[in-house]
Amino acid sequence: MSAPVIRALFVVLDGVDGCGKSTQARRLVEALSRGSNPDPLHVREPGSTPVGEALRAILLSREHALLTPRVETLLFAAARAQTLSELVAPALAAGRHVVCERFHPSTFAYQAVAGGLDEREVLTLLETWAGSPRPDLEIVLEIPAELAARRRGRATDRIEDKGLGFQQRVARGYARYKELVPRTIVIDGARDEDHVARDIFAEVQRALR
Repeated sequence: MSAPVIRALFVVLDGVDGCGKSTQARRLVEALSRGSNPDPLHVREPGSTPVGEALRAILLSREHALLTPRVETLLFAAARAQTLSELVAPALAAGRHVVCERFHPSTFAYQAVAGGLDEREVLTLLETWAGSPRPDLEIVLEIPAELAARRRGRATDRIEDKGLGFQQRVARGYARYKELVPRTIVIDGARDEDHVARDIFAEVQRALR
């Protein structure tokens, strides 16, 4: 008897800096690896491809303090489009689950809401130029910006340098994204990582069913 075919899922984990998404992405990849063949693909935004890593260096470098939110949006979209075409689409076609740190919710929260850009314009740009493949799950880890800042510690890049007030606006941006994109799943990220990991995996199992 042949083994059941499991559909490959594209899962996004997102949230403010310090919300725990990298830890949870790693744990989700490990959990999926135990029941997945071939192994899942773990990518980060921006990054993971040579183009994406080069753009990441530009976006986060303190040498580029004058980058505007509009330019940031275009660079994030370019990096994302490259990751989708170069890595995500082939992985899904090969039956591999994909776990991605950051996606459209980040760009909307950081550049549109916190950065003061037009919300619909940013969403349209992202969907038009970096909208395929579309994630099966977009999970936002909700956490107060103050707690996230304590978890994160000292700022290490140009965007973290913008401070707590900026991160508070980013947190409001994620809430606004949920209003505009109702399929977004919000999980309380302020709890211990085991509880958060269980909730994330429950959502993934629900999607697989």
